[in-house]
Amino acid sequence: MFAFTALLFVLYFLGTANSSSFSGSHALLAHAHPLHARALASRSVNIFQRAEFLNAHNEVRLVHGAVPLTWSTSLAEKAEQWANQCQFKHTEGVLSTERYGENISAGTGLFTIRKAVGTFTADEDQYDPKHPSYLHFTQVVWKATTQLGCAVAQCDGIFDKSQGKASLYVCLYDPVGNVIGQAPENVQV
Repeated sequence: MFAFTALLFVLYFLGTANSSSFSGSHALLAHAHPLHARALASRSVNIFQRAEFLNAHNEVRLVHGAVPLTWSTSLAEKAEQWANQCQFKHTEGVLSTERYGENISAGTGLFTIRKAVGTFTADEDQYDPKHPSYLHFTQVVWKATTQLGCAVAQCDGIFDKSQGKASLYVCLYDPVGNVIGQAPENVQV
């Protein structure tokens, strides 16, 4: 039992380490620029990563009065399909005829799940409930959204070669958030 607990602690510590202490770390959201790249090594999200994606999202949702998200294997498979293509842009509906909410982020160095989700919520201060806008943050806290599926791929060519390989994170949300006219009942600040 001690070995398992120690392993969980180490995995948690590795997942929450601060990348700002590493030189050359770089992070951007997908809307910054759509560059195409090639996946170097993709991997399915393991149980610890699932928990980290859910925890990082649900901690923010709790503060904003939204119920916790649950994991969707179907959404995770779609997210992995897109992440493996190493296209640093939104899917624009190519994964399915169904609509999903979507957040994408990429970074180099020790760019963890928590760092990626942090980029999704970094635009929170731009939200004005009197004049609602639809942001990465609003999708994370959208009350009508109940399911989450995410993936990560290691990609070449997202950033300048001197930055090294990038971790490309893709998260999909269902039901879709950021529906025009529905922000007042779905976003609590």
